[in-house]
Order: sequence, then structure tokens, then C-alpha cells
Amino acid sequence: MKWKSLTAALLGAVMLSCAGGCSLTDLSRDDLLRPPKTMGDEAEIEQLIAKTSSKGYTLKYPKSGSYRSAIVMHDLNGDDINEAIAFFRDKDGATGVHMLVMYEDDGKWKISSDFVTETTDVDSVDFADINDNSAQEILVGYATYTANVNFLAAYTYESGKTNVIESGQNYSAFYCGNLDSSGKSKVITLSLFSPENEAKATLLEFDSKRNALYAKATAPMDPNVVSYKNVSFTDLDESSKGLVVDGALASNAMNTQVIYFNKELNLLRNPLYKEKTENPTKRASAVLSTDIGNDMKTEVPTVSTLPYSDTSGAFTAADQIIWNNFSVQKEELVPVQRTAANYNYSFTVKIPETWLAGTFTVLLNESGDLLRFCEWNKSGVGEKLFDIKVFKVAEWDQGKGIDGYTLIYKDNRSAFAFVNYAPESALAVTDDSIKTAFSQLAT
Repeated sequence: MKWKSLTAALLGAVMLSCAGGCSLTDLSRDDLLRPPKTMGDEAEIEQLIAKTSSKGYTLKYPKSGSYRSAIVMHDLNGDDINEAIAFFRDKDGATGVHMLVMYEDDGKWKISSDFVTETTDVDSVDFADINDNSAQEILVGYATYTANVNFLAAYTYESGKTNVIESGQNYSAFYCGNLDSSGKSKVITLSLFSPENEAKATLLEFDSKRNALYAKATAPMDPNVVSYKNVSFTDLDESSKGLVVDGALASNAMNTQVIYFNKELNLLRNPLYKEKTENPTKRASAVLSTDIGNDMKTEVPTVSTLPYSDTSGAFTAADQIIWNNFSVQKEELVPVQRTAANYNYSFTVKIPETWLAGTFTVLLNESGDLLRFCEWNKSGVGEKLFDIKVFKVAEWDQGKGIDGYTLIYKDNRSAFAFVNYAPESALAVTDDSIKTAFSQLAT
């Protein structure tokens, strides 16, 4: 049983016991964060934590990243046996977070090391082979008292001993991954602009002589980005990987930056950001980069409004999202797919490749539940091609107003259906094409 599940089970048990009349306000946060009494390995790990903090403790949960549990089980040395890493604070301590590393030896759990860092929170934890020793190093980000400024600590584990790798790097977010085909992981830190930090990406590399992570290369980033909304390590081409970073601006607009390491130039690159030049990915909508082709490559969106000139208010022009790969050779975006978007109900419809720009438009009705595809010419809107309408599930199940519509997809709230007008038009499409063009949108 995982510790995360145990903690969730404890909370559920507390809520059930309160059904008889007690209130959750009668319980302190510390009580809720205490792990339940357990058996086996979990019980031994709990006893080691309690022994280390004899006056009681509060578990500390990482605020971001893939590992959100206060007690993480992970195979550090590649022997197919998990070690345990626990984060907690002494109950009587105002600051100071323990990172307790534990390992199993002859069926008994033992303490490898207890590191205490003067901080109040754990930002993130991750694991990566950064020194090419076929083992997993521990990377921990600790919060500071300054918003969006954390500091990175690194540790190596071997034969029951845990040692510090010197780092001293400040960051807003960090990510681990393989940037090439070497198999050795790299660490990239991203920093938002602040009085303490310039906006930049930093590639960290391990120096075996100094037993330290050092900044091998940096690249400037957009100082107008105030938060990261979506970041992914991704294939860029057959031999290059990079970070695709969706960020929010103070105006609530978004843009995307692509960070990769250019071996020939020995530089960390961010080609979509150019000072005094608007990023081509800037968009008012909260559309996130995503792998639309399931090919391990994250596509980057560029967004524009399709043509429409009517001022009656019955319809507005929908957005066209062009999904792009990033070309390392040309350092530019390469379009791979066009879609029309309905943000109200988070879906897109793929635009046929045979439809030329300037020959079609897509309209959205005032209530936002109807997306209409039409011809477009110099005179304006031409023939209707097809509609996609969103119905409430109850309406669809009861058959209210659904005459002529064919179901595409239904979830527990909405039914998505279409009607194909099948006009005598060069842009006419089949029913099957409409069904397969529909996709839910990641926002």
C-alpha cells in the first residue's frame, strides 16, 4: 500500500467517524497529516521517523512535480529494492525540514542519513542519473521566503550512505531528462524574473572532480512570463530533446518557449524568445502545448481568429489553432495540423487538409454550444457545410431537439453531435470525416 493511499484512507476514516456529530474543525492540520498506524515496512519506516523526531513531527508534502507524497519509495541504486525518502518537520520547530533517507538491510529498515535544511517547505523532488553511475540521484527543491525563488539540493546514494552533491542553484522550476541519445540525464532550471533572478533557463551538468552541479549553459527567457502553466521534456527530432514551456503573462495571455541544447554551438537555445519581437505563439486563449499525434513530440499551438464580418451578434468567429512541430535545424515552427476550437466546451475539430486558407470559416453561436463550418468568399459567409452542437446529456437521452443530429461523443455532462448539410461544394466532407475530426482540447 502506498503512503499516499494510506493518508487518503485516514482522511476518509476521519470523515466517516465525524458523521456522528464531530466537526473537521475539531482536528488540527497536524493530526490530519500524521500517517496512520501501519504494518510491515510502512510501520518500520514510521518508527524510524518517530525515533528521529522524538517530540513529534509534521509530514511535508512537495508542492509541485511528479512526486507529491511526503514519503517516497524509490529504487536509488538499481538493485530492484526501494529506498525510502521522508520529508517532515519537528512539531516544535518553526523552520527546518528533515529529509530522512532510509534503506532495507537484511529485512530491517535503517537510516542512511538525516539532512536538515533551514526552510519551511519542500517545492519539488525528482530522481535522475546525473553523474552517469547507473544509479538515481535525489534532487530536491526547497522553498525560500521569496515567491517563485527556490533552491536546488542534490544527493547521491550508495551502499547505505547518502552524500551531498554541491549545487547552490536558485530556480523557479526544475526538470530532469535526457537531452540527447547518451542516456545521461540533465537538469534544466527555469527562473521567472524577480528582483533576485533574471528570467533564464540554465543547463546543469555534474562535475565529478568537484562533486558539484554547475551551470554549463544559460539562455534568456521572456521576463514577462509570470508563471509556468505547462512544461514537458519532449522529442524535437530524431536526435534532440528539449523543454516546451507554456507560460502565462501578466495580461493573462500565454506564450510558448522551446529550450534545447545545440551541440555544435555548445549553447542552450530559446529561439522563440527574441527581445523586442513578439513571440509567434502569443495567444489570448489558455491552449496548452500537447502531443496531438501520439508520436512523443509535443506540438506547439499558434492561434488566430478565422474571418467573419457580421455585427448582429448571433455568431462570432471561432479561433483556428495551428499545431506545430519545432524544427531544430531551422529553429522555427513547422505546421502539422489545423483545428477549429470551442473553448466553452473544450473541444477542437480538425480542419481538412484540402481546405485552403481563405476558402472557409468557422462560427460560434452566442450561447457557445454550436460550432458552424461554412464556405468563405469575397462576399462573406457562403454555404453551410456542417454543425457540431453540444447538448445536455439529459436532453440527448430524452431526444429533445436532436432531430437530424448524429452523436459523436458523450460524457456524464454533455453530448456532442453533428449535422452534415452535405452541400454541392468542393469543401463538402463525409460523416465519418466529421466524427474522426473531433477531439477534446487540453487547456
